[in-house]
Amino acid sequence: MKILRINIANSYSILMLFVFIFNSINCTAQLDRRLNELSRVVNTGARLFREVDGLIKETKRTTAEFNKSVKVVKGNDKALVANNQLTKPKFKKGNFTNFVWEPVAQFDGQLFPAMIISMANYKGDVNEPFMNSVKSSALGFRFNSSNSYIPLKWEIESVDKKYFDKVTGDFMFENANQELYFMPNIPWNFSTLSKQTSSTPINIIYRLYDDNGNKVEKAVPLFMRSINDCIFQYQDKKFDFLFSAFIQEQHPEIDKILKEALATKFISSIAAYQGKKDVDTKTLVLVAAIWKVLHDRGIQYSSITTTSTVDNNIYSQNVRTFDNSLKTNQANCVDGTIVFASILRATGIATTLVLTSNHCFLGFKTSPDSNNLIYLETTLLSDSEFIAVAKTAKAKDDAYLKQFFKAIEVGKANYKSSYAKNDITEIDVDYYRRFLRPLPF
Repeated sequence: MKILRINIANSYSILMLFVFIFNSINCTAQLDRRLNELSRVVNTGARLFREVDGLIKETKRTTAEFNKSVKVVKGNDKALVANNQLTKPKFKKGNFTNFVWEPVAQFDGQLFPAMIISMANYKGDVNEPFMNSVKSSALGFRFNSSNSYIPLKWEIESVDKKYFDKVTGDFMFENANQELYFMPNIPWNFSTLSKQTSSTPINIIYRLYDDNGNKVEKAVPLFMRSINDCIFQYQDKKFDFLFSAFIQEQHPEIDKILKEALATKFISSIAAYQGKKDVDTKTLVLVAAIWKVLHDRGIQYSSITTTSTVDNNIYSQNVRTFDNSLKTNQANCVDGTIVFASILRATGIATTLVLTSNHCFLGFKTSPDSNNLIYLETTLLSDSEFIAVAKTAKAKDDAYLKQFFKAIEVGKANYKSSYAKNDITEIDVDYYRRFLRPLPF
């Protein structure tokens, strides 16, 4: 009998599988064939995990380390380099030998549809290498070589074609001894991403070719997160501005809410910033009318914030869309703030998301010229302390206003307390709207 030796360290389960195969198959030819098949599977798995392990190790650098040592490019032009300057890729035994490369998938191989969609046209601090590496897709290649001017053909393919099919092109590795990231634009299917309501594994294949048709490919399993998963920090890099992408001021349900606000008789028109005072009373009453509508619609506080996966490098939170919060009448602190900010922005009121280490509430301006914000605790939308004891119609109107001003008092107290602890981040939605697109609904 031919004996096939496979070097698998510390694998008791594989050993038991060998015993099972040996005892259940008497034919030598069959046994050899099964062992060969098993060897191929084990070797493939080992290779895959080596590649994934390299990918994970790569993502453990801090942003500062990344920015110091990495150059990020979108593409280099082969035509600008004379032929006698080019370094031909060397291919031997299934690998390129005069350069090293790895697939890139930032965020520990996790993809966030909310980030991909909202940052598709990102025009923020694109001079920062790390932000260039995650812009829109976070998929690409990492290269290093002691040679310069190596021309390559590349390809990235999604096995599941519903996310994207395939993107290809030419690339020139220019700088010897420089760690370089090549981050092409990925033609994502945004419609599919916007409907990604659960997290699922996907496979991405990275390929490199030379002019002779030699090819090396690496398949990397990644994880596509839900559209509701909002990443707000990765290692030392904050992405909390991405919460603003969930604000949907053009949602058609807002027109119905504003019509109901008019029916409260608190206001006679939907018009903000009619006065020049620092605290414009008419704007404040407009917000109070919207508060009454949302309260009467029965929105309840729901503390669901956790996402489907846990990662030591990634901080993310489940955020309901505007549509989902209204349909389920549920909202956590972020959800309620998102709903309110969406409606206020539709009326032209400037809004701010106020974040602490464990909470979120709303800030808004009652005057376009004001430098001060009114803070609103949206989790109190379900509070009926004053309304429950009101008997007459006028008493109920007064009670709604008392509930509203109680939410303002709590919001102000929350801000003062968190500010004193240096635990405040304010996301100016108007500012980030210049860089980020809102998520579709």
